Amino acid sequence: MHARRSGLLTAAALLALAACTGSPTTTTPTPGASTTAAAGRDDCGGAVTKVQERLARPGVQGVKAEGQCTTVVVTTTLSDGDAGTARQLCDLAAEVAYTGDVKGIRVLGQSGKELAQGISGAKCI
Repeated sequence: MHARRSGLLTAAALLALAACTGSPTTTTPTPGASTTAAAGRDDCGGAVTKVQERLARPGVQGVKAEGQCTTVVVTTTLSDGDAGTARQLCDLAAEVAYTGDVKGIRVLGQSGKELAQGISGAKCI
């Protein structure tokens, strides 16, 4: 009985945690896809949309917000060795991203590895 209660508590904790990890997400449309955003979708005071527009180029797959709009995440098709290109994308995003609560930028490669990051008031690394 103790194991069953423990299992139920674990499941409840995981469900509660999953509910807290949601973040506003907006992806860059692919060619031929509809560009209409879902009604009521929060793009962090326009930061996500501004970054999408600034980085509208091949290789950029999407832009989303994490952490209650504190970080803008750019997903790309870059390989793990393309850190220089990722820094360029980060610097371009930084020109428009730091509005409202946005304090950071992350650029991820195709594998999901972070290739570049930036914080408000500093160059991307």
